[in-house]
Amino acid sequence: MSDPLQVTSRQAVSDRTTDRRILDRVILRHSHNVQGAGMEGETVLLDVSTSRYYTLNRMGSVIWEYCTGQHTVSDIHGFLCDRFEVAPEQALDDLVVLINQLVEEGLLVVEGG
Repeated sequence: MSDPLQVTSRQAVSDRTTDRRILDRVILRHSHNVQGAGMEGETVLLDVSTSRYYTLNRMGSVIWEYCTGQHTVSDIHGFLCDRFEVAPEQALDDLVVLINQLVEEGLLVVEGG
């Protein structure tokens, strides 16, 4: 799969997020500084605190859609597997990579864990 977030970054969330027991407790929500809009199957995010724009592809857009503060990482993984024809391991890898990027950029907030 292609990179869901078109920005280069280091890993922000520790590797502990790949532990399934942790994934059941980690909840994600949008930062209050971020506004998003859907455009032609993608999502464009604006961090109003930095004036930086980000683009999410179709899978990234689905991930963003479910980062409402009401779903765990495990929940989101399940939604991805149901919605896309992707191996569960690949969906999890892509999900964790995107979460790390979004957290590092300050676009997502991690709760729980």
